[in-house]
Amino acid sequence: MSFTYPFPRPALTTDAVVICGAEILLIERKKDPYQGKWALPGGFVDEYEAVKDACVRELEEETSLSCLPEDALFVGIFGKEGRDPRGWTVSVVYLFAVGKEQKGKVAPGSDSVAVRWFPLSQLPDLAFDHKEIIAEALTRKYI
Repeated sequence: MSFTYPFPRPALTTDAVVICGAEILLIERKKDPYQGKWALPGGFVDEYEAVKDACVRELEEETSLSCLPEDALFVGIFGKEGRDPRGWTVSVVYLFAVGKEQKGKVAPGSDSVAVRWFPLSQLPDLAFDHKEIIAEALTRKYI
């Protein structure tokens, strides 16, 4: 038996805030929307995929950085209107604190042209609502 809800459904995404000391890892987007802009690594959650697993997968696909789901610290859920020009998109965001030995292991991947560590005090112009997400992550006591 098939059952459907008469309610709109958002696309589910996940983003990773990766911090090493006073620096944050960002990707330069390969595709629209915001092609050429800097953003947090992230992307769409596959059907029935655990959100933490999706975050780890997207982080590795876009930056070559391997992290474990158990190292993901929950930051928040972001879904305000207009955050993504493709439509209603809700992102579950996790924070990863990595050591200096992992800094040199990053490389561009599937949806990124470049990967770069930026000082938290000198962020570039960011895609989506990623400036707000980073600000929220930085308020967490676990950083």
